[in-house]
Amino acid sequence: PGSFNKILISYESGTVNGQWSAVGRTAVTTTLAGCTAALTTLFGKRLLSGHWNVTDVCNGLLGGFAAITGGCSVVEPWAAIICGFVAACVLLGCNKLAEKLRYDDPLEAAQLHGGCGAW
Repeated sequence: PGSFNKILISYESGTVNGQWSAVGRTAVTTTLAGCTAALTTLFGKRLLSGHWNVTDVCNGLLGGFAAITGGCSVVEPWAAIICGFVAACVLLGCNKLAEKLRYDDPLEAAQLHGGCGAW
């Protein structure tokens, strides 16, 4: 799916003259949070359901991006890893809650943007 393209998009740096440290920090923290959330979702879903699912990895990646977006330029890299880990746990929990409530959202958009974005 298109979520893997998001991690490969280069950051537009020509319009932010004098802000190189903020651009670099933004790139690093966004990538760390997204990748940590993707890996945590991959292995967490494997432990919960017993199978591997690429869609869950894509949703974990996007959930990590949604979670770090608000503070990506001011968060330290180690905190971005924690943010991605917690975002994946929130996503997995919201998915379980949606399943229990029989909430029909095949793309998990509400859980992804609502849960991870709120975190």
